[in-house]
Amino acid sequence: MSASATTSPGDRFDARCASRVSGLLRPFNEIGLLAPADVHVATRLGELVGEDSEPVRLGAALAVRGPRLGHVFVDIATIRDTASIESDQPVDLSALPWPATEGWIDQLAASELVAVGERGRSTDLPLRLLGTRLYLDRYWREECRVALDLRQLTAADPLDVGVELLAQGLRRLFVAGDAQDRQRLAAAAAVLCRFAVLAGGPGTGKTTTVARIVALLAEQAAAQGARPPLVALAAPTGKAAARLQEAVHQEGAVLAVSDEIRALLRDLRACTLHRLLGWRPGSHSRFAHDRENRLPHDIVIVDEASMLSLSLTARLVEAVRPDARLLLVGDPGQLSSIEAGVVLGDIVGPAAEGLLMNAAARARLARATDSEVPAKDPPSDTKIGDGIVVLDRVHRYGRGIAKLAEAIRRGDADAAIGAL
Repeated sequence: MSASATTSPGDRFDARCASRVSGLLRPFNEIGLLAPADVHVATRLGELVGEDSEPVRLGAALAVRGPRLGHVFVDIATIRDTASIESDQPVDLSALPWPATEGWIDQLAASELVAVGERGRSTDLPLRLLGTRLYLDRYWREECRVALDLRQLTAADPLDVGVELLAQGLRRLFVAGDAQDRQRLAAAAAVLCRFAVLAGGPGTGKTTTVARIVALLAEQAAAQGARPPLVALAAPTGKAAARLQEAVHQEGAVLAVSDEIRALLRDLRACTLHRLLGWRPGSHSRFAHDRENRLPHDIVIVDEASMLSLSLTARLVEAVRPDARLLLVGDPGQLSSIEAGVVLGDIVGPAAEGLLMNAAARARLARATDSEVPAKDPPSDTKIGDGIVVLDRVHRYGRGIAKLAEAIRRGDADAAIGAL
């Protein structure tokens, strides 16, 4: 079968464009590092502004390539060492004619295609250079927007939480002892913070903890004489949403809670995140709920958050009311988004190795949990880490499987072989 019979007209156009390309882009295209579409976009952008610098066009092509591989930027200083392609044969990408880093960055900074720094000279240029990182400007803006929205959510006035009531609920819903200490801590953090992350690997009890968090929040509302909280349960896929709903219903049926709270848990329905936000046919990036039309929910809980792309996270965070709670649940090392951005992993960050919380947050959590909180001060003056807890105890599997899974997650081959 001929190539023309297996490609669309757009593909054939891109293929001709790539075959005609010369100069610096050609060897990168021929070896397979740059796709025809990357070459076409970079070439067209250069033609539009009269940018004939080959290193600039190469940078643009690499920036276009990045989101297709899940990256929101390309690091000019390290790309020659970190770039890879799928190939049946060994390929030495370091042998490609990479520009010298310093001169490459200087040419990018001088280009009419590139805004430099956070206060770039224009807001409508396609590329953004911050240090050695080159972004498509759209992704840089979405990254900034998510960071700002989360900072504003965590910097809001402290929530009106009855800490003694919370402590009573934690003692009732979580068995005392080492096995559930992190689950209890995570539940307390989710009640005390507007933004929280419940992270952990498979079998660590994330979804069962979600049901208890909702029960604790409902008890707080009842004690204040308020209506039951309006709760949204969502996940990136329908299958994940169904699993979340089932887990919450099963856990709610056996929890030591009032009939009213049990009914609240039983009546919760989960949906896809696109449905929650109000997906509009024909639009991949805008939804009915946004900054001007916020979600009505008091608590928004999103499971399998590792699957969230940067763009979808931006749409979610902007739709949450400033006085509401947002809880992300997921495993940073599993099921990453097929689009650009590893948002959950970036948010959890160093907390995966050790919890990072401000002194005031640690003190409130210690009062609620009746125990010392194993956390250190964050590296910067931010409250985002106050609600991030990583569950580290596997309950679903036997001890041997749990040890094997943990060794694989760490990349420890010797420990994995030992567990086998």
